Amino acid sequence: MIPRLKTSKKWTHFPKEYIAQIEEAFRQTFVDSLKNAQIVIEGRIYAEEILLRVGFLEQGRLVQSNFEVSMGYNPLGSESIINSVHASIDAAASMMQEYIETTGEIDFPYSWKEHDFDNKKLFIQYSTTNTSLEAQADALLGSSIEDDDQLMIEQDESQDAMDHVEALIESEDESGEIDEIDLEDSDEGEESETDEEKKTLH
Repeated sequence: MIPRLKTSKKWTHFPKEYIAQIEEAFRQTFVDSLKNAQIVIEGRIYAEEILLRVGFLEQGRLVQSNFEVSMGYNPLGSESIINSVHASIDAAASMMQEYIETTGEIDFPYSWKEHDFDNKKLFIQYSTTNTSLEAQADALLGSSIEDDDQLMIEQDESQDAMDHVEALIESEDESGEIDEIDLEDSDEGEESETDEEKKTLH
């Protein structure tokens, strides 16, 4: 993944347990559409940016549809990291919902575009990078992007970024769980009563 901000260098993954919870939340929300598809969740937290990619890979296809969300983040600000992550999840879910409902016939931006979602300022984009193939290609070249990024993390002189993020998430969310994804339509495939009520991300 490529961050939106040029200043975003050092980063840490979302904790593995949190990634698993996000994946399960998507599976529960899109239960019918994911019967023959794989969901791929990637999340990073930079010093000033939260980056989330939700990949949707249908069985038998190489092209992976990615719904990417970037939000500005200030660890010293009043905004909760949990609230920011949840807003990113909800925005990515809305993109995925529109993609599924239109069977892919929707024009999402291929470069970062500002969007107002539930009174929060965030940025969205769409990509078709296959996460698995990208990792295999990096391994064959012997210069894995993940390895390079890991070196950046290890150069952080302050503290272990992973422990820091896990501590923030655990301290802000006692349950440690993502109970649901906030979509305006409660059931997948259920039509909105009016066009105005449907969240539009393009």
